[in-house]
Amino acid sequence: MKDSEKLYKKLKEKYTDEEIADSVMIPEQLSEQEEKQAREEFVKLRKKRRQEMSEKEKMLSGLLSLKYQIKSYILSQDFKEDKSFGNFLKAYIKLIGRKQKELAEEIDIHPSRVNRIIKGKEKIGKSIAYRLESHSGEIIPAIYWWKLMQKEVEQEILTERQERELEKKHVKKVAYRA
Repeated sequence: MKDSEKLYKKLKEKYTDEEIADSVMIPEQLSEQEEKQAREEFVKLRKKRRQEMSEKEKMLSGLLSLKYQIKSYILSQDFKEDKSFGNFLKAYIKLIGRKQKELAEEIDIHPSRVNRIIKGKEKIGKSIAYRLESHSGEIIPAIYWWKLMQKEVEQEILTERQERELEKKHVKKVAYRA
């Protein structure tokens, strides 16, 4: 007897067929060959759907994908160099089909500033986060851009020993010592 049949019998003791159908999904056990075939069919369907998408739908899909990548990263505990604010902004610029200079014009900042932000030489303030939110059609919230930047700042605070020592020299009196 298959696992799904055992599960059905167990559910049948408590529920009617209609209740089971409405609320429970019973997994089907596929053979390796059936699973491979199902995967191939899914890939074909997905490919076909992508080809049928309009440019507007493709951009929306890309923006949502980027949004969830950012969200996933800011919710994670790990800091990864390759997931810098600059890299996400670069991905955003590529996704929307613009050049750095065009984005700068569209959000009303100097092009060199966009370049400095991408290279990690300048941090964004709230105003840039708000502008990026607006520019994305509110798909990527300002708070995501802000938290992405703050994740980098947090990493700097945790790792910058030299600057910490430099700033310590400016403290004339310590309020409390153990």
